Amino acid sequence: MIDLAAQKILVQDAANQYSETLVDFDRASVKRTWKKNQSYQLGLTATNDESLAYSLLRNENSLLVGGQEYIIKQVKPDLKGYSNQVAITANHIYYESRRIWQYQKRAGTITYSIQDILHYFFDSNPYGFTWEVIGNFSKVQIENLGNTSALDALNTCVDKFNCVVYPDNKHIRIYSRDAWQKKVDKSYLYGYNTTTFSCSWDTTSIQNVTKCYGKQKDGQEGQYYFPPFIAKNITSIKRWGERPGAEISDERFTDKNAMNAYAMSTMQADPVTTMALTYDGDDQVLPGEVWYLRVEPEQFDTDVEVTGITDYPFAPDHKPEVELDNSVRTLLDEDIAQERLIKEAVKHNQTATKEIKQASRTASRAFNSRLTGLPVVNTKRMQRDATLPAFTLMVPDDNAEMGLAKGQTFHVTTRTDLVEGLETFVNGKIPEMPEIPEYKPATPTDDGLMSAVDKVKLDALNNNFIKLYSPDGTPFLVQITNEGKFEILKGENK
Repeated sequence: MIDLAAQKILVQDAANQYSETLVDFDRASVKRTWKKNQSYQLGLTATNDESLAYSLLRNENSLLVGGQEYIIKQVKPDLKGYSNQVAITANHIYYESRRIWQYQKRAGTITYSIQDILHYFFDSNPYGFTWEVIGNFSKVQIENLGNTSALDALNTCVDKFNCVVYPDNKHIRIYSRDAWQKKVDKSYLYGYNTTTFSCSWDTTSIQNVTKCYGKQKDGQEGQYYFPPFIAKNITSIKRWGERPGAEISDERFTDKNAMNAYAMSTMQADPVTTMALTYDGDDQVLPGEVWYLRVEPEQFDTDVEVTGITDYPFAPDHKPEVELDNSVRTLLDEDIAQERLIKEAVKHNQTATKEIKQASRTASRAFNSRLTGLPVVNTKRMQRDATLPAFTLMVPDDNAEMGLAKGQTFHVTTRTDLVEGLETFVNGKIPEMPEIPEYKPATPTDDGLMSAVDKVKLDALNNNFIKLYSPDGTPFLVQITNEGKFEILKGENK
């Protein structure tokens, strides 16, 4: 759009008697909205400064901004304490073409060029409206043309000729689609000069099946140059299924193939696409421009037409909001992008599945390799004041690394200094050993491992007799003879 940051707002009465520049207004509230073939208006909020300009902010007066005139249609006072304000909504002056009314009606179905229609409604109009056709258009058939406004006629042209209406004040330009679009070397790059992006599709109005009627033969009611037939958009049907709609009847066609091609061009075979973004760059955005759009997160890139602009000409920091085209190309480009995303998602899922399976196997091995145990129930061998339970270790599944079978118990090597409570448990249970004296061999005269007396007695046994004394001290010798007899002899010597 035109850079209006340095422009002024001129307020003018309907009779063109008074005009003054508006001074006291909220600059951020000045918002202009244009949508292709839908709307073109200006809104703002002004404060009562008791000026002539403020007093002229009334219905049907004009606002002149950026070289275009807007007619005030809504006035909403807003009183807050000592601050008196008014909110204004004004439509572009081209909408005043509704005041041109053609009461005549051309009965029947007649073939018209787009110029025929514009002449019929705008010629000799008293309001100063002019028009210009840019591009080439085929003729169309319209039934009972007339008895409506020139604005309605323009809407009929949009519907029948698929054209674009873009006014310059009261001079109305009608563009063919090819003439309207202007390819420019500019880009919307999400994440760089575009901070927000949205895209949606509406399948409500899809039609891909219709019945076609061509020209009837002169004087032969019900007889056509080709029999009425059902036209189908196969591509659309494959995607959306059959969506039948109103029939098409056009006396221009005497050839079936031409009629079928026309039917294909008039049916809404694909969803209406709505795309919008916020543009943060420095390039000027103009209606009808075709920019390159890339949205990296969605892997979406295509050429898009500017079909709507909401800008804030007196608030440079408020970036314009841009609506983009709803062409079939955009839909197809989005399909391609979505297909790429689906393929990448499938690939990612396959990789993730492998990783999950591997992780599952690792987790399973780790789980099965864990140690478990059986509680020790032999309490006689356990310290009575033990605070922890005791277990005999085992494996819950086969463990090749440890060489153990499922359920097999095992023990671990440890040290006495690592056994908690062992020192306390054995303390006082094992008595201290006395010092063992060192002994020398005994002799008949010196004690040793035995006494000297016992040594003498032991030596006496080696003589094969024992000396005994009776109670009265009489000595006796006791021996066993070689014959095995027991012999006692009195006296000390044998």
